[in-house]
Amino acid sequence: MKMLDLINEAETDKDKNKRHSMDLDSLEKDIRKSKGGMDKDTQGHIDKKRKDLAINKAKMDEMTSASVAVSIGGPDGGNGFVGGGIGSEPIKRVTKKKKATKKKA
Repeated sequence: MKMLDLINEAETDKDKNKRHSMDLDSLEKDIRKSKGGMDKDTQGHIDKKRKDLAINKAKMDEMTSASVAVSIGGPDGGNGFVGGGIGSEPIKRVTKKKKATKKKA
């Protein structure tokens, strides 16, 4: 297995979208620096790819934000734990009892 195959296996959709966007930026930059420059057809194709990437990113952001915004509810408004979890009980302070003084005989 090649190293690139290992990298691509672990790549998430969000990372893949970001990588494609950076590749497109790099390609456009190289074409503009070239002697012939950029023609209208190439510019149109690059714009179309940018639009597709933006749509994909919006879909991924929508899916991830929906899964993060779920709350489990409860008497305190929900903190993500089924039984209330950490912080659901009121804070109790530890107090020390005063030592009893011995009476002199």
